[in-house]
Amino acid sequence: MIQSVKLFRFLLLSISAIITCSGDSSSGGQTLSSQKTIRSILVAGSLNVDTFLPISRFPSSGENLTLLPNTHPLVDVPGGKGCNQAIACAKLSSSTQQTQQEILRVAFLGQFGNDAASQILQSALTSNNIDIDLCGKSKHHPSGRGYVMIVPDSGEVSAVISPGSNFYGWSKWGVKNPTDNDQQQPNELLTDDEIKQMISPHSLLQLQCEIPDLVNKRLASAAKKLNIPVILDVGGEDRHMDQELLQCCDYLIPNETELERLAGHYTDENKDERQQGDDKIETTVQQAIDDIQPLIGQSLHVPTLLQHARRLQKNGANNVLITLGSHGSLLVKNDLSSILYQPSCPLPPGSRVVDETGAGDCYRAGFAVALLQQQCGSSKDVSDDDEILLHCMKFGSAAGALAVTKEGAVPSIPTLDDVKALSANGEAAMKCIPRGGADDDAFPFMFGSRINSMKDRLDLVSDSSPMSSPRDWLRRQATIRGLGCVDFNYPQHFHDWDAKEAKQALDEANLVAGAVCLRYPSTFARGAMNHPDPKLRREAIEITKQAAEVAKILGCSEVVVWSAYDGYDYPFQVDYKDKWNQIVEAFQECCDAYPDIKWSLEFKPTDENTRFFTVPSTGAAMLLLKDIDRDNMGLTLDMGHMLMAGENPGQSIAMVGDKLFGIQLNDGYTRLAAEDGMMFGSVHPSLA
Repeated sequence: MIQSVKLFRFLLLSISAIITCSGDSSSGGQTLSSQKTIRSILVAGSLNVDTFLPISRFPSSGENLTLLPNTHPLVDVPGGKGCNQAIACAKLSSSTQQTQQEILRVAFLGQFGNDAASQILQSALTSNNIDIDLCGKSKHHPSGRGYVMIVPDSGEVSAVISPGSNFYGWSKWGVKNPTDNDQQQPNELLTDDEIKQMISPHSLLQLQCEIPDLVNKRLASAAKKLNIPVILDVGGEDRHMDQELLQCCDYLIPNETELERLAGHYTDENKDERQQGDDKIETTVQQAIDDIQPLIGQSLHVPTLLQHARRLQKNGANNVLITLGSHGSLLVKNDLSSILYQPSCPLPPGSRVVDETGAGDCYRAGFAVALLQQQCGSSKDVSDDDEILLHCMKFGSAAGALAVTKEGAVPSIPTLDDVKALSANGEAAMKCIPRGGADDDAFPFMFGSRINSMKDRLDLVSDSSPMSSPRDWLRRQATIRGLGCVDFNYPQHFHDWDAKEAKQALDEANLVAGAVCLRYPSTFARGAMNHPDPKLRREAIEITKQAAEVAKILGCSEVVVWSAYDGYDYPFQVDYKDKWNQIVEAFQECCDAYPDIKWSLEFKPTDENTRFFTVPSTGAAMLLLKDIDRDNMGLTLDMGHMLMAGENPGQSIAMVGDKLFGIQLNDGYTRLAAEDGMMFGSVHPSLA
């Protein structure tokens, strides 16, 4: 079965679950008193000091590049997957409002080098209250180093790693390096019992692939014997993993590239032999494909992802959790009882992707912290509870989303309070776009733009990419800081793509839909909801309802109706009361058909298409709302339209009160029958 819930609900649930876990003292927890329980995550892995090189693009083979103008390398930044995940676990388990019933601590196991960089790394860990007592120090090898090329415009990164002590400092664990001077005598090697004693105080073990495979295998084997859950991040060196290691890991976490690479090391044994339960498994897999593929889009092939995951499971892996970047994450449970999909968490409005370096580490740390907090001492119960696993995936997604908004792997790690803030903002974005009705002490609006605004002033576009379609305009808006939401015109912006494709493009650009705005085609030149032909009037109402369906797919809940044609040109040309009633009845039908949509009228006094509109002022619009008499009916006020009507915009806004669903900011000279549509504040700066 496929399980997914709305983003705003998930974040709230996962955070509250992390804060209120009851603190069962069984299995892996230390009880200080009847009121407190300590649990501990042991992260074993690599430590690097990273150097970041800002460039305009990645070099091709044999090409030399210089850094971006007016930039310098960012040097000696703590990193490495082990270090990143340990610090992320510490930050994500420590809140300024932390409960007293449950305390989560983090310990790190790694090998420091023999250079000054080791002091930087030790300080980074201990300053985050991470226990480093289990760490060693190599006498003959320097610290690991990462050289990271980053393209600031896109946040893309590519790195070269010098492993140093991360690979060559483990001789005490039995790792043999031909040129290593740290080789131990047999009686100096760690025994399996000593390793069990080392990890027995901990409640969860987290591993990666930037330290020798033998170390991971010995740790995972000891954890399995102690019934301690093991999470293995496949990121790091491309390597074959033997079945013993796969079998010891409760959760194997690759991204889609790592999944394909790792699965390529194995074969599908006995693929022609059918086993008991295969029909049920095939049904589960096919349902997953049918349900998940439309959500992910066509850029990733779900059947291939599931095929790779199943191949790993046939060779010993248990639960396979695949991270898909902006497409979310996918968990294939070991018994195929269910396949869980969680969409990615949108970035906070106005933020953008700066650096993707530590996002995967933050996701994995978030998943581990949530898993430990949720399990409350019983990993078996967690494995059987899909809702809890979804919460863990969602919490990891929120942590990973925040990590891409800052530069550097460790500096970008969010705290639990950061994730709580994102959950609150995310809920507001989903529920309050349209943009009204917030508490008195909260700013109730988001800033956005209709994407057709992005087709102008192409001389300001920095690259040579095409800028001829709504998809191109949306991509341009994503580069403008602070414009977090997008208004679409319907049907104008949906000739070349459908609403699902637009939603995917929004997710990829880390934007949200604000509203769908009606732009009736010229077929309705004699009126839309006011058309004298009942058949065309009915067609206009159905188009208006279609806009509501599009809004639901885009994830917004407002439809703004402005008709260029609902009115008349000459006195006594129409029956005023009859036209008024037509609009009232049309909006009543739309409001009743879609009670979860906020319907918003944008009035205008006059236009080149219609000399006199049926609803020409804020006062007339308020009378219309009174006659419509629906809670989900309100107004969007346009600054230029209010000025054209001879109104004081401030007074008009105050009159509308809680029926104000949106404001469109522009300006003009207020000449009769003229709408300049200029930049807000350019003519009337006092209004800004």
